[in-house]
Amino acid sequence: MKKSKIVSAIMACVLATSAAVSVSAATLTSENPDGSTDVTARIEGTSPGEVSYTITIPDKVDFGTLTQPETDTDSYKYVNFDVTATELKLNDNAFVSVYVNGYKEDDNQFYIAQQNVSNPFEIKYDVYNGEVNDENISSKTALSETGEPSSSGYHFTTFGVKAEGTSEKGTLAINQKALYGKSLDEIAGDYSGTMVFHSSIVTV
Repeated sequence: MKKSKIVSAIMACVLATSAAVSVSAATLTSENPDGSTDVTARIEGTSPGEVSYTITIPDKVDFGTLTQPETDTDSYKYVNFDVTATELKLNDNAFVSVYVNGYKEDDNQFYIAQQNVSNPFEIKYDVYNGEVNDENISSKTALSETGEPSSSGYHFTTFGVKAEGTSEKGTLAINQKALYGKSLDEIAGDYSGTMVFHSSIVTV
């Protein structure tokens, strides 16, 4: 786990390339409330000082090797991650809200893009609050489908003072249907993107 201190936070989370899901951790704190998460896949062919909270986010998540489906049908691949209220030094009327957004300023969606090519192929993925799989995805709503994000991004979760030590689960879902009919030689390579996390204290 990697910890850095934050008041509104952006931290780095990478979705790196391997067949197994890999999750490591970074932190959002009251002194460093922002962070970003890189999202990757592959297709074959800190300042010291007193803080009032520490939120731990993944600094690496892995979609692994994507597979081109044989038919033009949904073929989802899922990656789970945790956002944890590691430390909360808050008043009873204070909360820490965590938001997440994509890396494109002109688009409210989440993408991974082919690396080291002049005209990269992009693949959209979705971010969900909670655990999502083939059995329940039809009843779930991706964060990017909940409306326009705030200036901080899409709301992911909020922790109260009694939530210290608890985690909120999230899921990234990528539909490999986007690869159907594509030339694997043209779209082969490593893919990456970024999720940007922001945290802030809310008082009621």
